[in-house]
Amino acid sequence: MTGFSGPREDARRSWLQRLRGRLASLLASLDAAKALKLAEQQAQRAEARLREAINVLPEGLVFLDPEGRYVLWNEKYAEIYHRSADLFCEGAKLADTLRVGVARGDYPEAVGREEAWLAERLALLDNPGQRHQQRLADGRWVMIEERRTSDGGTIGLRVDITDMKDQAEALRLALERAETASRAKSDFLANVSHEIRTPLNGVLGLAEALGRSDLDARQRDMLRAIISSAAALDGILADLLDYSRLDAGRLAINEDSFDLADLVEQAAAPFAAAASAKGLSFVVAIETPPAGPVRGDPVRLRQILTNLLSNAIKFTSEGEVSLSVVRINRSDRYLLEVRDSGIGFEPAEGERLFNRFEQADGSITRRFGGAGLGLSICRQLAELMGGEISAEGRLGRGARFTLALPLPPSDARDPEPAEGPPEAPARPLRVLVADDNAINRKVAELILEAIGAETVAVEDGRQAVAAVERETFDVALMDLQMPNMDGLSATRAIRTLETRMGLPRLPIVVLSANVMREHVAASAEAGADDHVAKPVRAETLIKAVLKAASAGAATAAGGAPDTDDRSVANQAGA
Repeated sequence: MTGFSGPREDARRSWLQRLRGRLASLLASLDAAKALKLAEQQAQRAEARLREAINVLPEGLVFLDPEGRYVLWNEKYAEIYHRSADLFCEGAKLADTLRVGVARGDYPEAVGREEAWLAERLALLDNPGQRHQQRLADGRWVMIEERRTSDGGTIGLRVDITDMKDQAEALRLALERAETASRAKSDFLANVSHEIRTPLNGVLGLAEALGRSDLDARQRDMLRAIISSAAALDGILADLLDYSRLDAGRLAINEDSFDLADLVEQAAAPFAAAASAKGLSFVVAIETPPAGPVRGDPVRLRQILTNLLSNAIKFTSEGEVSLSVVRINRSDRYLLEVRDSGIGFEPAEGERLFNRFEQADGSITRRFGGAGLGLSICRQLAELMGGEISAEGRLGRGARFTLALPLPPSDARDPEPAEGPPEAPARPLRVLVADDNAINRKVAELILEAIGAETVAVEDGRQAVAAVERETFDVALMDLQMPNMDGLSATRAIRTLETRMGLPRLPIVVLSANVMREHVAASAEAGADDHVAKPVRAETLIKAVLKAASAGAATAAGGAPDTDDRSVANQAGA
C-alpha cells in the first residue's frame, strides 16, 4: 500500500476533519430534530390531556382571545348552548354568535329588546368579573362568570343552575302556600271570633240588664254563673285572637310611659276578692320600685300578669298566692314573680306549659278548663318585649312563674294620668244604634237606659246615613258588618254628608266583633272616633258613649275636638 506524504497527506487530513465536522453537525441536527419531534409529541399529549380534563369538567368553559374570538371551549359549553353549537369555531367572535342566537330566539330575555339586550351582554363581556344569570330558550338557567387572562383574553365559566332555580321556585311556592294557609287560618279565627262574639254580646248584655231587675237570691246565683261563663268564653276568644295575631306576625308592641308600681297594683287588685273567696292569702310586694316612670307596653305587661295570677288562683285551693317585683342589680331589668301553693307540676314538664294547646297534665284541662293558649301567648309577648318567662314547680308543692323584662326609665316626667269617669250629660242623649242584629240593638238600648239615653235603632248603614240626614244625634254606635251598606262605608258617607250639608260632626263609636288591628285602623281611617269590641260590658259602653258625647259637645261649642286616639290604639294592640 502506497502511503501519502507531503502536501497530499495534509490535504487528506484536512478533508477528513471537514468530513468529521459535517458528520457531527448532521448528527447534532438529527438529535435536535428528534428532540423537537419529541417535544411536539409531548406538547400534543399535554394539550390532549388538557382538552380531556377541560371536557370532563361539569361546568361549561370557554377561552376567548383579546379580540373576543373563540380559542377553546369544552363539551359542556357546547351542550349548554346546543342551539348555537354549529356556530362555534376557532376565530369566530362571541359577539357574532350572540347576535345570531338572538335572531334565532335562543335568549327569551332578549325578545322585544334585542339590541338593548346585546348591548348589555357585550358590556358585561367588556367588563368581566360580575356574575349574572341567563335564561335559555329551553327553559334552563345558566350562571355566567367571566375573568380576564394575563394576555387580555377572557376565560368564561358557565354553570347550569336550573335545578337550583327550580328548588328556589319550589321553596317560594311552598312559602307562599304556607303564608296563604296562615292567612286563611288567621281569617278563619277572626271570622269564628266575630260569629261567636256577636251572640255573646247579646248574652252578656242581656244578663247584665237582667241583673238590674228584681231577682231572688237563687236567680242571682244563676245569673252570676251565666255572666261568669260568658266572661270565660270571652277570655278564650281573646286568646284565640292573640294567637292568630302572633302566628301571622301582626301583633305589635307599643312603648308608653307608665308607673310600674301602679300597674302591678291595678293588675293584682281584681284578684284579691277571688283569692279571698277561696280562703287564700294574697300578697303583692314591690320590693324595689323604680324611681320614676318606665318605658314599655303596659297593656301587654298587664295581660301577662293577669294570666299568671288567674292561673295561680285557679290551680290553688289552699295556702297563698303572691306577686313580687324586684329590680335586678340596679339595672333596667325587673323580675316579676308569681308564686302559688297549688297543684304544681313535675319539674320536667315546665317547658311544656308554654306549648300551644298543651298543659303539663292533660287531666288539668278537663278539671279546670282552658284552651292551653295563655302561657304560650305570655311567652311570645315577653319575647316581643325583649324579656323572657320561665316556670318552676313541684307536683303538689306549688309553682313559680318568673318574668324578666327590660323596663328602662322613661323620658317623660310623669306617666299620663288615668282617665277619670266621664261626666253625666246635662240632658238625655240621643244615640243612633246601627246594627243588623236585633238582639244587639236591644242590648245597646237596655244598657243606655241606665243613663237615660234615647236610642234610635236602624238595621244597616244606609238607614244610618238617612237617619243622620233627617235627625240630630249626640252619638252614633256603628257595627261594621251590615247588609246593604257596611259600617265603614256608612261612616265615610256620614262624614261626607256633614261636609256637604254643613252639619256638626257626629261622634261615631264603632261597636263591633271585628277587633283585629286592621279593623281598628280601618275604622279610624273611615272617620270613627272610637272602637269598642263586642262583647261589651255595660260600664265600658256607657263610658265610651259619654266620652264621645262630651267630645262632640266640646267641638260643637267651639272647643278643640278630642283627637286623643289612645282608645283606638289600645284596641289595636289588644
